[in-house]
Amino acid sequence: MIKIVHVPLDERPCNYDFPTLMFQGKEFDIHRVPFEYMGLKKKPGNIAKIQEFFKEACKDAYAAIVSIDTLVYGGIVPSRLHYNTVEEISERLEVLKEVKKANPNIKIYAYNLVMRCPHYDDDDEEPFYYQHYGLRIHDKKAIEHKMEVNVATQEEIDYYNSIDIPFEYENDYAARRKVNTAITCKVVELVNEGIVDFLIVPQDDSAPFGYTAKDQMTVRSVVDKHNLQLKVLTYPGADEVSNTLFARMLNEYYNKKPLVHVIYPSDECKNVIPCAEDRPLDISVRYQIIASGCLMTPDLNEADLILAINAPTRNMIASQYREYSDYFGYVVGRNLVDFVERINYLVYEKKKPVTICDIGYCNGSDPAFIRLVDQKNFYMDLAGYASWNIPCNSLGTALPMGIRYIYPHNKELFDDFLMHRFVEDIGYSSLGRKELREKYCGTNPGDYTIYDVHGQRDPYWVSLTHKVMKELLHDLCPNLDGRYEILDMYFPWSRTYDIGLKVKYIKEK
Repeated sequence: MIKIVHVPLDERPCNYDFPTLMFQGKEFDIHRVPFEYMGLKKKPGNIAKIQEFFKEACKDAYAAIVSIDTLVYGGIVPSRLHYNTVEEISERLEVLKEVKKANPNIKIYAYNLVMRCPHYDDDDEEPFYYQHYGLRIHDKKAIEHKMEVNVATQEEIDYYNSIDIPFEYENDYAARRKVNTAITCKVVELVNEGIVDFLIVPQDDSAPFGYTAKDQMTVRSVVDKHNLQLKVLTYPGADEVSNTLFARMLNEYYNKKPLVHVIYPSDECKNVIPCAEDRPLDISVRYQIIASGCLMTPDLNEADLILAINAPTRNMIASQYREYSDYFGYVVGRNLVDFVERINYLVYEKKKPVTICDIGYCNGSDPAFIRLVDQKNFYMDLAGYASWNIPCNSLGTALPMGIRYIYPHNKELFDDFLMHRFVEDIGYSSLGRKELREKYCGTNPGDYTIYDVHGQRDPYWVSLTHKVMKELLHDLCPNLDGRYEILDMYFPWSRTYDIGLKVKYIKEK
């Protein structure tokens, strides 16, 4: 078996487990950073132990999929909180050179995030002052950027002049971003030196103006300086990038560039700007296809894989607010019946592998679409499905699943993960989480809240979640009844947003 080393972005299942569940199999033996070395949300992982593992494991490995944020900061959230200098972090990057020196043939696929700048007041994953000043930090830089390019309105300028942020908080935030951007530029230099073979610089929760946009421009300038546009890609993403790099590694291992044909419920879906992203959907789709080592094709018949993307035609919103969805964008502007009939035809008549990226909403499946899918009942004949978190995360799961499907794979493991996606993305992300938050989360001391479910495995909360998910899945997806078993359930960050599941597909007799 071919040895692959994986340094995940953090300890959550989407980063730590998904790539292994998807790609472990007939050809590859995946060696992950031991879980005990990983961090816990704001607590960084043991960087010394992680680097020690990385060096040793890579000595006889074919390839490494590595999150730079974990390698040098200890994880995604610690990268937003550290107080290290450029010099200190640069020293930690030297491990990549050591690995390449010890094993010159290893292929290093890396990713290093552009630090996000959320558009809200919440310090759950940010520095403590973001609880009160997050929105102002975001808005001030966004308007400042607009003023630089002469597109700010007078109303925005007036607002900008009224924004009050304590100097020490604004300075702390800006200084950390400056360090992180400098480090990302150094990683680009490692690509130029041939140490890193391929690099993705994902924009975590991106926006057209502000910190993330300006940092991206800085990184792009270094990419352009060295003419590395084919080896360094920048586009919206974060938690899905390991999947994408595994898919690229797989394609390069087989020396193939699969052709991907993309279909939507309407051509207008291509132009919607997804939640927490900075560009039309179709642009990001093209980036992810290229990043995964594939090419797009307009020719259905020559396609190796069909990527079916469910999206609105305008005004994408989060799943928990779907009762406020734009009627034209979700109903009039797209034809879900035609879309589902086409998928059914492609699966059963054209015998094409079809993977579905369901991003009608962000943070969960589109019930209107799933209702039709259930009627057709082609769940387990798909090459992939994803509908979790923001759209780029789902896209970077559905597409790699499809790529994995077209190569030799362990069917039992693949089917388990496919069912896992239906149970989690429909049962929890779309249905269960909303109901649990609305009916069972309170504000009194001792209550379960969206940020505190009393630990990772509180018996009452686990039992309640299991019950709610099962009932809601039955109501929306009766054809899934009796076809899955939830073997394990936990809440990795002791909050409602993330869930950890182990799901077993029960094959129909």
